[in-house]
Amino acid sequence: MKIILGTFMILLVTVSCNNSSSQENNDKLSDWALKNSQKIETLEVTEKQDDLNLLKQIVGKAEVVCLGESRHDIHEQFQLKHRFIKYLVEEMNFTTFVLEASLPYSNKINDYVLNGNGNIDELMADMPGWFLWDTQEMTKILNWLREFNQNPKNEKKVNFYGIDIVAPNNALDQIFEYLQKVDKSYYKQIQSRNFARNIIEDNQWQTSLQHYSELLEEEKQILINNYNNLFQHIKENERQYIDNSTESEYNWIIKLSYSANEANKMFTEKDRLKMGLIRDNAMANIALWIKERNEKLIIWAHNVHIAKSEFTMNMFLENPIQGMGYVLNQELKDKMISIGASFNQGLFQNEGITFEPAKENTIDGTLAKIKMKYFLLDLKGKSENEEVKKWLNSENLIRAQGFEMTCIPVKSFDAVYFIDNISKVNYNSTALEKFRN
Repeated sequence: MKIILGTFMILLVTVSCNNSSSQENNDKLSDWALKNSQKIETLEVTEKQDDLNLLKQIVGKAEVVCLGESRHDIHEQFQLKHRFIKYLVEEMNFTTFVLEASLPYSNKINDYVLNGNGNIDELMADMPGWFLWDTQEMTKILNWLREFNQNPKNEKKVNFYGIDIVAPNNALDQIFEYLQKVDKSYYKQIQSRNFARNIIEDNQWQTSLQHYSELLEEEKQILINNYNNLFQHIKENERQYIDNSTESEYNWIIKLSYSANEANKMFTEKDRLKMGLIRDNAMANIALWIKERNEKLIIWAHNVHIAKSEFTMNMFLENPIQGMGYVLNQELKDKMISIGASFNQGLFQNEGITFEPAKENTIDGTLAKIKMKYFLLDLKGKSENEEVKKWLNSENLIRAQGFEMTCIPVKSFDAVYFIDNISKVNYNSTALEKFRN
């Protein structure tokens, strides 16, 4: 009996020591996080912005700031990113808002935020590629940009761009209209060529993928040739086309033809991972093109698109992914900052989706231990503690849109913003109908 009791006591002491060591490591990590974070007082847009001053320190002299999100449908992350955009524009002179939305359609949104042309509700309802942006929260952001641009005190106006390639029909409409003006004979030649316009669904690009998957390989090759020939022809006739229009018009059309060509490549690709890489590389190319024409960019996209280093997703565990953020970082280096998104728990009431409290051994779960509703954490904050260094430089899980992303926190992101409790975005009526269908 004494032997059994002695063994039990040894086990108890061992467990106690391990728990004590684990608690100490958690405390060190929490202490470091508290020293390198700033509590965010509110998600509501306000003139008082002192609670975002850490953002200025994190951004520094960077000219491109990428704002991530865990999902495309979180109300609180939209709200906080609105506050970040306002701060970056008003306090740090950022001049361009770039959204993970259709490049071809973004000229209409830009015309609205710059010149007030169009009806914002109709513009949002007709936005192709992702009806997910047709929300009250995004409408509020675009209206704020419009109001900022209208104010005569603000000499530097804010432009709007999309970087996504998933709506090629919209691009082709503008390309063909342009060709009728600058090259009628070539326009007549391509009228009979197949560009898969009857099977492309700009408003729901996953449907386009499905339709393409049903094509024969010979049909796909014809499409590849037609899209590529169109792109190459416009490239080769640059001088003639500029003479018959303007340089800015030509620059827009050549990028639309690049976008349409990349979309077709993506749709014809069988491998899901390669599809995603085609899209991400194209978005990076478009973002760099926008940067050439604009001084300071804010890029709004999912965490997986803005990660600066390789990462994995739980459906492609054996394949490290080099996404848009990786490509941009190779080019821009210290001119680019990526701010990832994290949350703890929540409820999408109308859909009956519950997000349980984040697991302890994840980035989300670790940040939840800080016990703040909303905060911004500088991942570049120095620490001599080995456990903190290990956490920052080891592979960690972070929640994403229906999957988990594995990344090294300090390599993928310069900072992370955290929200404890989330809810669903408020879709505008047209988007709500699309979502239900």
